[in-house]
Amino acid sequence: MKAYLQVLSTGTADCSPSIILHFDSQRYMINCGEGTQRLCMESKLRFSKLQTILFTRNHWECFGGVPGMLLTLSDVGLRNIKLLGGENLTHAMTSTRHFVYRNTMAVDTFEFSQDNNKYQDENLRITSVQILPENFERSAPREWPLTKSSVQSPNGSPSGSPSSSPTSAPQTAKIVVPELAPNGVPVVVGSKRNSNEVQSPTIESVESPMDIRKRVLGNMFNVSKFGNLTLPTKKAKKDPRAKSSTSDGQTDVDMILASQAAAADTNDGKTCGGKPRGSYTDLPRTSPIPTAISYIFQSPDYVGKFNKQAALDLGVRPGKLFGQLVNGKSVESTTGEMVHPHQVISGARPGRVFMVVDCPDLGYLSNLVQASEFSKFQKGSEGLQAACIVHLAGHDVVSHPQYKEWMLRFGEETQHIMANQEYCSQKLIWRSQSQGCYKLSKLDSNIFPVPYYDNNPVHALQEDLKDVPVKASLAESMMTYILEPSTGVDESEVVKPMTLDPNYDSLKDHSKQYLREYYELSEKAQQDIAADAASTLEEFPGRDVVLTALGTGSSHPSKYRNVSATLLEIPRDGTFLLDAGEGTYGQMFRQFGGYRRTPDQKNSVDTRIENMKGIFISHLHADHHLGIVSVIDRWNKLRHADTEPLYLIAPMRFNTFLQELSDVQDFGYHNVKFIESEDIVYWRDPAKDWRKQNARPAMSDLLRSSGFRDISTVDVIHCPWSYGISMTHQSGWKIVYSGDTRPCQNLVQAGHGATVLLHEATFEDDMQDEALKKKHSTTQEAIAVGEGMEARFTMLTHFSQRYPKIPRFDHEDKSTLIGICFDLMSVPLGQIYKLPKFLPALQVLYSAQSDEAKEGEEESNDSELKSLQQATE
Repeated sequence: MKAYLQVLSTGTADCSPSIILHFDSQRYMINCGEGTQRLCMESKLRFSKLQTILFTRNHWECFGGVPGMLLTLSDVGLRNIKLLGGENLTHAMTSTRHFVYRNTMAVDTFEFSQDNNKYQDENLRITSVQILPENFERSAPREWPLTKSSVQSPNGSPSGSPSSSPTSAPQTAKIVVPELAPNGVPVVVGSKRNSNEVQSPTIESVESPMDIRKRVLGNMFNVSKFGNLTLPTKKAKKDPRAKSSTSDGQTDVDMILASQAAAADTNDGKTCGGKPRGSYTDLPRTSPIPTAISYIFQSPDYVGKFNKQAALDLGVRPGKLFGQLVNGKSVESTTGEMVHPHQVISGARPGRVFMVVDCPDLGYLSNLVQASEFSKFQKGSEGLQAACIVHLAGHDVVSHPQYKEWMLRFGEETQHIMANQEYCSQKLIWRSQSQGCYKLSKLDSNIFPVPYYDNNPVHALQEDLKDVPVKASLAESMMTYILEPSTGVDESEVVKPMTLDPNYDSLKDHSKQYLREYYELSEKAQQDIAADAASTLEEFPGRDVVLTALGTGSSHPSKYRNVSATLLEIPRDGTFLLDAGEGTYGQMFRQFGGYRRTPDQKNSVDTRIENMKGIFISHLHADHHLGIVSVIDRWNKLRHADTEPLYLIAPMRFNTFLQELSDVQDFGYHNVKFIESEDIVYWRDPAKDWRKQNARPAMSDLLRSSGFRDISTVDVIHCPWSYGISMTHQSGWKIVYSGDTRPCQNLVQAGHGATVLLHEATFEDDMQDEALKKKHSTTQEAIAVGEGMEARFTMLTHFSQRYPKIPRFDHEDKSTLIGICFDLMSVPLGQIYKLPKFLPALQVLYSAQSDEAKEGEEESNDSELKSLQQATE
């Protein structure tokens, strides 16, 4: 048997530490934060053998990549996955039920407790060491007060599509299950966030909270097997734009779409129209418990080598008695003597012991070092020595005398590996994307900046451990520790830190002709731009507003494109985020100069997040919003007492997800004000429509805070609860974002006269059938929408290609100026005129002769990557 431990992520702002355990029959992953599956693709790690994921904490930092990972694992053909972690793990997973579901895959959870701290399968015996911070007292679940938009309309009719906000909460009586959580806090079931939310049949209170969560999880995965909860339909109100609309002009697009989806019953497991039954059931309430779990692993015992001749000499008959000896049983010889396994088997030994230790901060330290589970593997005991320990602790913990003394107890032969971003540098982990950004920066280093990186760690491990005689190494991506048959560190596959040459000589004198040609065309583009004085000097409102493309891919993250996210930087008014796919925070970190290291540092990710006024989430597909928790969490940590609220505009179900996730981790959502997308659809009459009126107070505060004169959503053609957005600033400029959609007249109408339209262009023009089937737009369709609304600029994004490719279109005779978005591109609106001048160079850079195109061709036969491409939503 061959077995080894491999470091996937060392811990950076892009991706928290993650470890892979390789055995012959399967792979295990320890922690799966945002960016983990993208790093697997970057590192060419296959998903097919991954069957078990363990989590050291129920914190988004540790499991934020799991929702997207589960969708990917299903798409590549995996049929069963096991999730192991602490209390509330099942709750965290089921909170994602509105957008994570597959009918081709089974997912099960196992929650460790103090009474049940062990788990075993064919490869591993696992002991969990569960640590809480000192003086921790568990609080009751947070109450979420009801918002105005979820009450009844002025004429007494129910809203049908209510909006629960972070200031919102239950209206119906709570059903208290007759059992307590481990800390004695009552677990509450059926605490509805509003009285009008679509509900499945009432779940009897005799079910335990875990039974309910397990039932919901079963409905999320293997829907065809678990299907006893049904989605009732509700009479739909008419759209006031229809000729036969009623006089009061009331509508409920959410309910119309939900009813249509239920009636269609397509349920392909991949689209919002096929939601699992039971996805609208409220989860039993719980509250955060910040348990940090360290894991002690032991591989199977090595049985040794059977000596057939020795057994024959001792009088053992060949056959089944040989097998019994191999299996550890004593047998009787032909002479009546007992023959024991040790007499005929040599080299037997216990399995290897290795550990992953998570100590988030000094509050956990005392309880960790006193944990009795570690003692039998330390010096002075008769137990086994740990071969390797991976530490996820930072500088404050590792440099503490108590922790260093605890490390010494394991003996001088134990290998310690430190995986934490305070010791491991902020090196570039998206190497393919970074190389692409470097090439693009030759065109314009301000529009296409080189990603921020620092190959020097914040703290030196050698300095912190200089007085501790232990074997300690920094984690490196793809570093391996061999467990079987021998032990030791193997760095043959380690990915060395990357540096980017700032002077472009490597392009000018490159051996490949297409790169030399690209260099020459880049020079020509710069000369053409310098000669275009009229465009340079043209004044119009919003020319200094900066649009930053943080993610321009669709469905799944790839090596070159992350999933959807765009940031608007508005001078004097802050920032506004349009969608926030997984990894958005990491992309911002690379784009905006890393953390704020000094108080007077102006360019940092912290500055952008601290000044964030609002976030818009277009729809519930996972590739558009799984990065929002990290962004809100960071914003909440940076906020001051006088910080204005952060506003979130999203479909109502998304609010339910964030509230339920807040029952697992307090990431500051109670400081966010939620505005339901349906309440501010552009065609609602503010003088007559009660939903628009109910949203007015929050919208007035948002407009005042952000500097906009009007913000309205647009119901578009994709999945249920899909919206675009139109935003008009007080100074006169206007931006429109399509979200995901087919060409949509609503968007043309609402966005008329836009300064810039940001429109999805998922498919190329020769994939019209795919665009129709999956309700996306082609390149020419996106451009036609821009022309129809008479947009000054049309920016294309949300591409399905896994590798950079320039869409084919004629830009010469268009009434709208067209630009193509690339990841980490920051362009002031007043400089979009430059983008068409880059096209000749870009067409060479991403031609069929490019390294990227050839890499794509080589991987086109990869079954896993092909299945991901076919699964594009």
